[in-house]
Amino acid sequence: MEPSAVASPSVVFRCPGCALLWCEAGAVARITGWPDDLLDPVPEAPPSVDVLPDATPCPRCDGVCLERVPFARIRGPWIDRCPYCAGLLLDPQLLPAMREAAARRRAPPPPPPAPVAEPLRVDFDSTPWSPLTLRQSLLAVPVTLAVCAALRPFSFPGVFLFGVRVSLHELGHAMTAWACSWRALPLPVGFTLTFPGRSWVVFFGLTAADVALVLLGIARRAWFLVALPAVLFATLCVGTFGLDAHTQDRSVTFGGCGGELVLGALLVVSFHHRMPDRVRWDFFRWAALALGAWVLVDASVFWHQCAADWSRIPWGGAFGEDGDMTKLRDQHHWDEARITSTYVALSRWCLGVVAAWWAAHVALALRRSISAARTDTTRDPRAGAARATGTRR
Repeated sequence: MEPSAVASPSVVFRCPGCALLWCEAGAVARITGWPDDLLDPVPEAPPSVDVLPDATPCPRCDGVCLERVPFARIRGPWIDRCPYCAGLLLDPQLLPAMREAAARRRAPPPPPPAPVAEPLRVDFDSTPWSPLTLRQSLLAVPVTLAVCAALRPFSFPGVFLFGVRVSLHELGHAMTAWACSWRALPLPVGFTLTFPGRSWVVFFGLTAADVALVLLGIARRAWFLVALPAVLFATLCVGTFGLDAHTQDRSVTFGGCGGELVLGALLVVSFHHRMPDRVRWDFFRWAALALGAWVLVDASVFWHQCAADWSRIPWGGAFGEDGDMTKLRDQHHWDEARITSTYVALSRWCLGVVAAWWAAHVALALRRSISAARTDTTRDPRAGAARATGTRR
């Protein structure tokens, strides 16, 4: 062994015959810049003093064989090490790989990859529902009704929304016919196909729909979906089995203009209620409020005018045939006073229901607002004092 120029001559020696390097304990640590000669410690085991025929003897310790150990457990390289003096015998060509492995171990781990921003997805099935504020609950319905009443003398709104009123009119005919188990098809052109006579297909179809709504209400614990089908089924039974053919025909005839009032009021009332998110009711409820308020106000004012002046009663039909009022007069013997007074009473009843529904939801919104204010005051008393004095925090 002769001193090597790789490191201090007193710790690294080179064999002139095989050109291998003998490194004393700690020499490889100086070469690689790692605190220890090996990147990963080898498992401790009792050293063997048996000299095997093909084993490499330790240049320093007599009778001790070198053992094969990895410089690093991952990606090596492997070198010979003495279990007694911890000296290392290695090929000088391995030194660059050993320095590179030590440099990788010293380098900080790479930062975690930045999260990839997912594209914005609009899920219409999970549209958030926004409860009405106190101001919206208080002003939306009366302001809309007042605006409709103010715009009614002008011809443009009536012409523009005439189709909505006609559609509700025909739907009123059809719904009254269905309540009597008649087959009916409403057409939004001012005509409804009706087939007088009890139809079991219609009766059992509507019954199955009511049962499905009840089961859905029980599953979701929604009393409204339980009570409404019960009322509809009772109406179906009364209309199917409790009315004679003459009364059924009169009800279907009356249901056209009556449907304008009732369905318009239902659209206004539905403004306060939540619907399935997929119908995006949070947005369309404003359109329903406007259309329902217009039809309700337009029909109510119209029948009040007819009560004051019977010449305004529409006797003719949309296609030149006898209209609903003509049928009520000629076939069911209703005079002008009874026709107008019945529709006026129905309009007042619908407006009263809308007013009561609006008052109930205003009270509910007021209670919710007071509860929220109390919660804020409990969390931060200064907020309540600032709100009471009208000062800004």
